[in-house]
Amino acid sequence: MRKWVLTFLLIVPGLAVMGVCGYYLVCEWSALNATHGRFESLLAQNADLRRLFIVAAQEDLHRINAFAEGVGFLLGALLAGLGVHGLCVMPGKPRT
Repeated sequence: MRKWVLTFLLIVPGLAVMGVCGYYLVCEWSALNATHGRFESLLAQNADLRRLFIVAAQEDLHRINAFAEGVGFLLGALLAGLGVHGLCVMPGKPRT
């Protein structure tokens, strides 16, 4: 019974959180790279300061979102790891 509780309350949700947050982390990372490239191209074109501030704010937004998704991924890994650890240290049937 305890194996099922650990599996369905820690391991499965932890892996699900890792999958969802990992997917959105990759999406945010690509958006962050695109925004950073746009910022660098505007900087090379000597764009006005207003446009640079707008693109820098967008870049900061993607940076914060990527950080949050990375933290979610790590928390999911922690949940799954706690479940696996619980399964590993659970006493088994005595050998006769």
